[in-house]
Amino acid sequence: MAATLVGGAFLGASFSVLLNRLTSPELVKFFRGRKHDERLLKKLKLKLLGLNKVLNDAESKQFTDRAVKEWLCELKDAVYHAEDLVDEIATEALRCKVEAEYQSDPNQVQSLISSFAKLFDDEIESKLERMIDLLEDFTNEKDVLGLREVVGETWSHRLPTTSLVDETCVYGRENDKEEIMKLVDVHFGERAWVCVSDVFDVLSVTRTIVEAVNGSALDGRDLNSLQRSNGKTSHFVMHDLVHDLAQSVSGDFYYRLEDGKPHGVLEKVRHLSYAQGTFDGFEKFKEIKEAKYLRSLLQIDRKINGKQWLSKKVLDEILSELTHLWLLSLPRYQIMELPYSIRNMIHLRLLDLSYTRINQLPKSLCTLYNLETLLLTNCHLLTTLPAELVKLISLRHLGLSGTNLNEMPMYISRLKDLLELTVFVVGKCSGSGINELKELHRLCGTIHISGLQNVTISSDALEAKMGEKKHLAKLVLEWGSPKEDSRIEREVLEKLEPHTNLKHLEIRNYRGSRFPTWLRDQSFRKMVSLRLENCEFCFSLPPLGQMCSLKELTIARMPGIVNVGYEYRGESESSCKPFESLETLRFEEMSEWVAWRELEAVEFSRLRKLEVIKCPKLIRDLPKKVPSLVRLEIKECPGLEASLPRTTSIRELVLEDCQGLKLEWQGVPSVETLEISSFGSLTKFESELLTLTNMKELKLEKCPRLLSFPKGMVPSTSCPPAACSQASGPSTDQAVGLEKSFNNLKELINNLKELIIWRCERIKKLVVPSTSCPLAARSQASGPSTSGPSANQAVGPEKSFNNLKELSIWWCSELVLPLSVEMGYCNTSLDRLSLDGCQSLKSLPLGLFPKLRFLKFFECANFETLLIPEEIELKNLASLEYLYFISCNNMVSFLRGGLPATNLALFSVTSCHKLKALPEQMHTLLPSLQSFYVNFCPEIESFPEGRLPSKLNCLDISGCKKLVGGRGDWGLHTLPSLRQFTLSGLESEYALESFPEEGLLPSTLTNLGLFHLQNLKSLNRRGLQLLFSLKYLYIGKCPQLKSLPGERLPTSLFVLRIADCPLLKPRCRQEEGEDWHKVAHVPVIIMDGEAIFDQVDLGPIGHDEVFDASTCM
Repeated sequence: MAATLVGGAFLGASFSVLLNRLTSPELVKFFRGRKHDERLLKKLKLKLLGLNKVLNDAESKQFTDRAVKEWLCELKDAVYHAEDLVDEIATEALRCKVEAEYQSDPNQVQSLISSFAKLFDDEIESKLERMIDLLEDFTNEKDVLGLREVVGETWSHRLPTTSLVDETCVYGRENDKEEIMKLVDVHFGERAWVCVSDVFDVLSVTRTIVEAVNGSALDGRDLNSLQRSNGKTSHFVMHDLVHDLAQSVSGDFYYRLEDGKPHGVLEKVRHLSYAQGTFDGFEKFKEIKEAKYLRSLLQIDRKINGKQWLSKKVLDEILSELTHLWLLSLPRYQIMELPYSIRNMIHLRLLDLSYTRINQLPKSLCTLYNLETLLLTNCHLLTTLPAELVKLISLRHLGLSGTNLNEMPMYISRLKDLLELTVFVVGKCSGSGINELKELHRLCGTIHISGLQNVTISSDALEAKMGEKKHLAKLVLEWGSPKEDSRIEREVLEKLEPHTNLKHLEIRNYRGSRFPTWLRDQSFRKMVSLRLENCEFCFSLPPLGQMCSLKELTIARMPGIVNVGYEYRGESESSCKPFESLETLRFEEMSEWVAWRELEAVEFSRLRKLEVIKCPKLIRDLPKKVPSLVRLEIKECPGLEASLPRTTSIRELVLEDCQGLKLEWQGVPSVETLEISSFGSLTKFESELLTLTNMKELKLEKCPRLLSFPKGMVPSTSCPPAACSQASGPSTDQAVGLEKSFNNLKELINNLKELIIWRCERIKKLVVPSTSCPLAARSQASGPSTSGPSANQAVGPEKSFNNLKELSIWWCSELVLPLSVEMGYCNTSLDRLSLDGCQSLKSLPLGLFPKLRFLKFFECANFETLLIPEEIELKNLASLEYLYFISCNNMVSFLRGGLPATNLALFSVTSCHKLKALPEQMHTLLPSLQSFYVNFCPEIESFPEGRLPSKLNCLDISGCKKLVGGRGDWGLHTLPSLRQFTLSGLESEYALESFPEEGLLPSTLTNLGLFHLQNLKSLNRRGLQLLFSLKYLYIGKCPQLKSLPGERLPTSLFVLRIADCPLLKPRCRQEEGEDWHKVAHVPVIIMDGEAIFDQVDLGPIGHDEVFDASTCM
């Protein structure tokens, strides 16, 4: 039933569109005076009308009569052909119209049209006659099939789509029905019983079922809301059913390239989709040459990252044959130019070249008079558009965002039907000025107008008629190089007043002395976001507070602003509350801003995010009435003498270089993320910080005077230590207060999930409180006690940092970690530990963190070794998956006996210049190791005895002269899982003139990368030929490598990349180089970024399978 309805809608719509085009004024006018052709058009129309009358009957019978179904399929194919024929005629009429308008010599125009008319008439007449004969056959066949005309709007009262079947046509399905009932009973937990009366109303029944299941009413008269997924596992969207329905309806006319060849003939296929691969070559697309009537080639399912290439042969030999295309989608390929043959795609409506390397469009593109959508988004190399682009009078959407256009084509105002023009660059010449926008009344979406400094007459801006473009949603106005006369800029901006429907506005590099009056009134009630950037000569802000719908406001780089006050929030008599909708407020790089005044009169009731960044002279103040504030970020405001807003709503607090700020922590008790950076005066943490017991993430950065954490949090008593030891203890009030602070500290630490300390050079200790408050406990005892633990001792085995998942300590040169066996049991949640630049760290007892997955040491200059205390069970290393040692110059050795990390997957040792040996027994103690990097460790001479782990997949060796010298003992040929091997000589001169030696690498290797091998002169022929599985070979920066070995490279090779090899590159040049015959069979060859590939289909190769750097991916 669903397929009947949808299929009927598709074919019926095709008939309707085709009939309307046959009677269009343009077509009639074109045929006027050519009676023979006009008669054929009328005859074609009558045939279509006759067939349209029996269409409904045929659609209802196709599921019970196979002959009718085949008849409908053939009819649909014929209608496609008829559409193409009529479109060809309409295109020729459009061509004549455009050429007549753009040809300066009327006699020459008439001559051109007359000379083409006879040729065109003969060809079209023949096609029309064949089409009429074909439709006549369908007319005769309809009578044989017994199809009849259905009178009236039979389909207007159809039941909504249903899964019900006509049971009168079904026999012998009792067993199947019972089986279905069992399946329904098993798979559906909810049951809803609904009484269905004789008056069957699908909407009513469905609504009753949904209300029974959900317990809530279903609004509306349709079921669209059932299709809205809420992101949970349980939802109503049925994508698979819709996909199957689409396939059922489309039949032989659509297929996916990845599904293999369709059951029907390719000649019928009109719509084809494909998934983009890293290298899409000729073989992938060669079959679609048979689909010569293809209408759409659409790229879908893009799931890979990085660069993608499309064979030039595909563009030149395949796409040039697809002259019936209406839609061509080629985004994100490394395409640099289009073939001239693009001019043959006369039916083309949409061309998508977004994110390509196109730097110039061919002039032939400007003859595609039907083109409605041209997408060039983020084509960064595109600087100009062809002058003839204005001939594309059908153009509706021109996507230019992310290009680097210097100017627009002259007279773009001729494209009167443009709905979307994302970029307009104002030129200096007549025909490229701002007034070219005057005729583009229908513009909608976003437009970025740049080059406004080229407007020298303010009346030109008025002619742009921006106020009449009521469908625009976003407007960006940008000036370029400064003008001497800022008065002109002020007048220009005044006359660029947009329509009050505008929702988003940005003004950049404006050099007028004040903002326009239209930004001061209350007309822009739909404005949602506003950004004023680099308006250096404006000394006051417009009354933005009266924009009632404004949600996001950014003021950036405005050195003329010294005070922000009442003029900013709006007039008191305004009908709306100032900033009543504002959610995000940003001030960025306000170099002269001193004071934020009148704040007590404004309540930012909905403000959720406040950012004040790089305002070095700001002294005061911050808003106080911010009941909804969630994130507060203040950076590089060293003179700000204000208090933090007191609100329980703040969850994220970022403070950088604002040392004058009064940190009253008790006013922000709900903070979960706290970042403190560049506080030179901070030596300890105030006791009030203990109140932030909800804190989950803490980052301390560039606090050079901070001595310890969190020692400064623990409040001291007035009782000296000696006196305390002799007295009966502190007073009851002191004890209670101390115990409360102590408990707060424990709660704060226990809730932390992430702790980052960066460049706090003087911090020496991470001191953690013991599990009980010693002084408080002492006060409860009958007498003094001197044996209790210190309030700042290392944690006992019970409970601190229970929830900490990430600990990163960077460049705290004096920090000593309390890493002891006792501490270990209090870090059972730690997942990541990064220690960078910790100069005092000499060793680390492994096993202290039983859940640790990631461990990194970076530039820990005095670090020597890892330890495993006897008390630690080896199973405590079972969670470790990633281990990095980088630039640990004093590290000499690993654990004696080896590193027992059974789940370690990645192990990297880089720039450890004194390290002489790798861990022992790697093959048994690291059985899960897959990626191993040994880089710039010149003293390592060999791999450990017993070889490397058998599951090793990727091995990267760089700058290890002694290790490479002993490569004969590597034993890599015994590794069955090794797929990627990289050898680099960066910073090391290998005595390596030939590589790889026979038998050195396993035959299973698929990726081989050779980089920075200064002395490499040849590749070993036998060593390469034995790599039967090799697919990717990357050779980079081997200046002495002169040629390739043997008769040709391994036949298994798919990708060959050569970069910065000056002697080798010319020998591999296509068709010309002396070694071309050795590489010609390789499907993909990339030399210095330029790809050559045409031979075989690689399929959707993932980016991670291709060498892009000198390391395994």
